[in-house]
Amino acid sequence: MKFSSLLVAAGMLAATVSSHAMTPEPDVLVSSTGQHLVVNLPQTRVFLYQDGTLVNSYPVAVGKMITNTPTGNYAITGIYRNPVWHVPKSIQEEMARAGKPVQTTVAAGPDNPLGPVFIRFGEAKLGLGFHGTNQPASVPGFRSHGCVRLRSENALELADWVDIGAAVTISYQTTLLSEDSAGELWLHAYPDSYRKDDLVPQLLAETLLNWQHENQRPIHGKRVDQAFRERNGKPVCLSCKSTQNNRITGTLNVVRWLSPPQEIIEEQLPDELQPLDENSARAPRGAQSKQKSA
Repeated sequence: MKFSSLLVAAGMLAATVSSHAMTPEPDVLVSSTGQHLVVNLPQTRVFLYQDGTLVNSYPVAVGKMITNTPTGNYAITGIYRNPVWHVPKSIQEEMARAGKPVQTTVAAGPDNPLGPVFIRFGEAKLGLGFHGTNQPASVPGFRSHGCVRLRSENALELADWVDIGAAVTISYQTTLLSEDSAGELWLHAYPDSYRKDDLVPQLLAETLLNWQHENQRPIHGKRVDQAFRERNGKPVCLSCKSTQNNRITGTLNVVRWLSPPQEIIEEQLPDELQPLDENSARAPRGAQSKQKSA
């Protein structure tokens, strides 16, 4: 990692502590070394980790219901400034059906849906990447054709920070548990936008019972039910004595119930999360690239 990237990471960490303290982190295996980007689709947010520590997060727009962003483990494989968008045939067909002029390419510039930078992850044939946008109001949300869309200023910051070979995990977790600095247990329930029905009620119930036993504090089951009825992503305190004026104290720490504990994470990291070899070079900062997704 370059020294300039270290400086960027340090600045990100300072900003994260103050501005993202109440945003729960996904319950995802994060590498203790190197860079790791985690997108939790229900949260429409990307989390940036350096050596296992969260340094920043950005809102994102991800794939629509009919063009899901695929989950899985990837690596950053290219970074391209001022990309040319080569419009996929499926999107050309959408243009035709909508009665719009059919475009096959869009030059770099203010009208390009990829914005000022495209950061590819996975094999080129997948057409996946993080990129900016010419429609900043579309972020966050479920609006893309599979790529991960950021506001252009955030995409540029990401491009300045990330290196080729950085790990990328795309997850789908609608239910997150966290503890704040005062030891209160919080639940965030997000909409199941892809209708994956990912919740495992028995596992969640066991986790809550174990937490109750270990901490000798009662869990309010009715609040769990309410959180799932509403599924608005707002924090719900399961352990607070009262529902009045509940506020998160300090920062939130992940309560693991979907992934193994930290001490065995490194043993279970898949091959896809290992850095690429040194022959995988970053594209020149001013290079243009042929990119498909948007």
